Amino acid sequence: MNHRLSSLTQTIISRYQRAALAFLILLSLVTLVVALSAVGDAALRAEWPRLAGMLACLGFMLGVAWLTPLRVLTVWGQLALIGLELAAAAGAQLLTAAPLIDYIYLVLVLQGIILFRPWVWAIMAIGVWAIWAIVRYQLSNDLIGWLQSNLAIAFPATCAIIAAFIYARHVHRSEQMQSMLQQMQQRYAAFSALLREMQQRAASEERQRLLHLLASEVQQALANAEQSVATALALAQTNLGRVQAVIDVPRAAAANAIERLRAIVMALRYQPGSHEPSPRLALAGAVDETLIAPRPNHVLAWLLPSLFVSLSLGLALLQPRPLSISALLWFLALGGLLIVASACTQQVRHAVFVQLGLAAQTLTITLMAAMTNLLPLLWGLLLVAWQMASRLSLLQWLLFAAVLPLLLMVVGFWQPFVLDVTTTVSLLMAMVLVSAPLLLARYQLRRRQQVEWQVKLLEAEMQQQADEMQAITVAAERARLAREVHDDLGSKLVLINLELQLAAELAAEDAAAARDHLANSRELLHSAWQSLLAVADAELPVQGATLAAHLRRLAEQCAQSTRARVALEVQGEIDHLAAPVTHCIYRAVQEGLTNACKHARADTIAVQVKAEGGYVVVTITNNDQPDRILPPIDLGSGSFGLIGLRERAEALGGGLEAGPLPDGGWRLRLVLPAEGGG
Repeated sequence: MNHRLSSLTQTIISRYQRAALAFLILLSLVTLVVALSAVGDAALRAEWPRLAGMLACLGFMLGVAWLTPLRVLTVWGQLALIGLELAAAAGAQLLTAAPLIDYIYLVLVLQGIILFRPWVWAIMAIGVWAIWAIVRYQLSNDLIGWLQSNLAIAFPATCAIIAAFIYARHVHRSEQMQSMLQQMQQRYAAFSALLREMQQRAASEERQRLLHLLASEVQQALANAEQSVATALALAQTNLGRVQAVIDVPRAAAANAIERLRAIVMALRYQPGSHEPSPRLALAGAVDETLIAPRPNHVLAWLLPSLFVSLSLGLALLQPRPLSISALLWFLALGGLLIVASACTQQVRHAVFVQLGLAAQTLTITLMAAMTNLLPLLWGLLLVAWQMASRLSLLQWLLFAAVLPLLLMVVGFWQPFVLDVTTTVSLLMAMVLVSAPLLLARYQLRRRQQVEWQVKLLEAEMQQQADEMQAITVAAERARLAREVHDDLGSKLVLINLELQLAAELAAEDAAAARDHLANSRELLHSAWQSLLAVADAELPVQGATLAAHLRRLAEQCAQSTRARVALEVQGEIDHLAAPVTHCIYRAVQEGLTNACKHARADTIAVQVKAEGGYVVVTITNNDQPDRILPPIDLGSGSFGLIGLRERAEALGGGLEAGPLPDGGWRLRLVLPAEGGG
């Protein structure tokens, strides 16, 4: 049942514009009241042909309004539709002269506010007023009566038109906010792709920032080491006897480069990056300020009561029996009091003072109507209805509605006046036409605020994800750079230092061999430069097809620099491994050999790479010889290499273990899935 009702509602809304539908319902209610009022009038029933003609005109007007889908009409089509409705209303009024038909004209004007641009609506409104004025004059044939009719309808029409404009403005803003929410939801749906772009940009920016750090620290140290090695090698080429004398300078430069590298790794690991926060994800448009607020517009607060007092004064002066001077002065005093009370009431915040202000305005307006015996002045109660619809809650509405009859009774005891049915119905209809748009505007305001809150939540969530992603990306880039710098540059600097150490040991015994080790150190320095550029560009050093060759190269460099025997064994197919797995294997072998060179006194190092059963196992062992004396080579405190290697392995879904063997020596073991799945 609920599903069928919802489907029917959606069908009706899809046939008409949502905002115009509200005024179409108002038109139907006003027409129904006019018809019932006419049928209940005995004088009109006596002229039943005219009454039947009026009802036929009203039925035709409603039929045209409901059966014509507004969405499919152009502006000219909508104008033609309102023209037909206007002609039907004018025909009904000419047939019966029912005063309540005036409100049908007003509803047509209000409907045009939603449908048309302001300049089109202004032309249409002038046309509707002209037709109404002509029909009114034809019916009364009295200029004074015609002027009184204009003055009587002017204030309710003005209030209703302003209320309709407020409603139309809120509908427009709600549609804008709804469109903004849809755009934000679409952006949120595509946010994963945007995050990837932002991640790449953040990584690139952090990489460029860290390049300056590398350039100022490591590159200068490498340049000094390379220059000192080149100078020592040039002297050794011309005079082998001077090798021992010049070897200390490049060794000191290499030690300085190692110290610089250690400081860089320490900074990258333990010092937070000073990155800028991610840019704000801007909305499609700014959030508009609310129009109906606890403290309404200051202009309307003074304009509406002033307009009512001015129109009331005109009605009082045009009545057949003019007011006396004293009555006119009392009337002006009450009018001034009403203006001040209305403006002040709309500035206070506390509900009790608002209720008191509304009560004072109700008493003042009723006294003005009673003392002048002009019932149209009761239309001033629209001021009270305006403030109630704009500011009061439902409970406050009910409370004031209960007090209102008591206020009218008090005035009636002091200054008797009689309310006929037509005046009462007219007043109620005017209040509906003013209050309904304002209440709908409040609903649109709450709806827009909810949508605005959803937009802000989505924006905040996207911004939080972007900030977290940037922080994670920057940290990952710093960790990546720390691993690459330590594993690649660190291992090469260790080998350079070992080469220089061997050159120093052999300088006195075999100058030619010392010179060869100097040449090897220069080649390693060239390789270090290439490694630095590769690290900066985030390039993987090896691919699967070349992994075995690169591993053999690492083994040869280690054997050459330490004079230890390095045995490399590769089992299984490793040429087609995933690039991250290949890279991790290369770094594991590089780290294991480097640690063996730095810390172990081994004469045999065994490297085994085994691919089997969907996994790759890398094992590096050395037979540490405590009695073998080698000068220690230090890269600084802390196991940065093993930390970085463990991070690599865990990121690929693998594991790492390293520790001493029961029979002496050391073993490093790495296990990775061949596909590298995390």
